[in-house]
Amino acid sequence: MKKTALFTATLVLFSICFPVPAVSTPAEIILASEEWANATNKDGTGLYWDIVRAVYEPVGIKTKFLIRSYNGSVSLVKKRQADAAVGIHPQKIEGAISSQYPFAKDYVLVLYKKNKIEQWDGIETLRNKKIGWIKSYSFDDYLEVPVIKKEFSRRETILHRLDEDRVEFYMDTRYDLERELGKGIIDVTRYTVETVLQLERYLVFADSKKGQELKKIFDSRFPRLVESGEIEKLLAKWNW
Repeated sequence: MKKTALFTATLVLFSICFPVPAVSTPAEIILASEEWANATNKDGTGLYWDIVRAVYEPVGIKTKFLIRSYNGSVSLVKKRQADAAVGIHPQKIEGAISSQYPFAKDYVLVLYKKNKIEQWDGIETLRNKKIGWIKSYSFDDYLEVPVIKKEFSRRETILHRLDEDRVEFYMDTRYDLERELGKGIIDVTRYTVETVLQLERYLVFADSKKGQELKKIFDSRFPRLVESGEIEKLLAKWNW
């Protein structure tokens, strides 16, 4: 009995003198993203940035934004040089963990020459066709038919390949495709577009203690912002 009492007293004393350290809230979150108009503007404005601010700043976490390519943003997270990448399509990324909830949706379109396709028959039209898109977008993970993917680092290159008939389709998100067509690289009157996918966008966090804590906060607070109507207000603000 004495030994048991002594052991119990020792445990109590140990817990008093050496408390289990609490998980501290990060002071800052560094987010990386490709630039998308009205979503992730270089000046820190935009829907996606506003959503991130609404999640983290009320709980005392400062937000810092970096503009990089889609692939570059993911790379920064994997190297733990950024805490999260914004607007990532659902996919498993080694060294990173995805938010539980998507925070936005995006349309994926294809561009092709009018004289190359007699009749558009949905995604089936893309079966076994050469399709160009940006590296790391992994659209083939979501297509229901096999395609011959051709990955490029620059959208301008894809347009040139399409114009030269070296690829049959150019696939991209609606905003990025419309932006490229506005540059006058090709004669747009010779082309047409079709919508093929609707993909959700996520936050992807570094798989570290800090990243896990920031993910936990997002997964907890984002649904509350949806329920309170805050997200709806932000969507209306940016005419999304």
